[in-house]
Amino acid sequence: MKILFFLIFSVIFAKDKSWDEMLLYNASFGGVDVATATLKSKKFKNIQNQDILRIEFKAKSKPSLKYIFPINDKIIIDIDLNTWQPLKVDKKIREGGYKQNSISTYNHKNKMFIYKEDSISYDGEIFNPYSLIYYFRTLDFSSDANYEIQVVDNKKVTPLKFFADKKVKIKTVLGKFYANKIWPKKMNGEPFKNAGKITMWISDKDKLPIIINLKMKFGSLNLELAKIN
Repeated sequence: MKILFFLIFSVIFAKDKSWDEMLLYNASFGGVDVATATLKSKKFKNIQNQDILRIEFKAKSKPSLKYIFPINDKIIIDIDLNTWQPLKVDKKIREGGYKQNSISTYNHKNKMFIYKEDSISYDGEIFNPYSLIYYFRTLDFSSDANYEIQVVDNKKVTPLKFFADKKVKIKTVLGKFYANKIWPKKMNGEPFKNAGKITMWISDKDKLPIIINLKMKFGSLNLELAKIN
């Protein structure tokens, strides 16, 4: 399916939704609860009168496990709600011995972005992995749906095809939900390496990201929604 159709639909949906919320997650690695995570969003207008969605993701090890599973991540993304493309991404990543501080800024008119000191050009539209969580919340899924999307992470742009599995019942600490699993494949057929893969389960009724699986430097971190503020 063409991305343009869904962009038009999502813009209409987003204008009627404040997106002011904080989602709290239990984070597990290999079935062990190792961290807590929050996904916070707020809509505002910038000085150019653009509708902006600011997304803030934080993940931090539980005090008793910070030496065994050291995680302390903070990512802030500003998204243009008229296009769902990123305007700025600020990362502070601490995952074991891996550390990253970076800022990316985007000029979509000229089809280029700056990551640290590198200038990278691209074609078409590009989307941030965390903004996709909110973008997919605007959609109604069918069993044969797929979405061709270019995802940018750091300075790499990867063409992906996302699939929506038939909704299933899942059980969480908040109760039982019917949810669609949204998962990606690389367009070139190559496997994901190191990090960058995101899989999510979006509830059918309330469009909540009930479960989010993130492939990180040290492995896969599984987030399960525990509280909504």
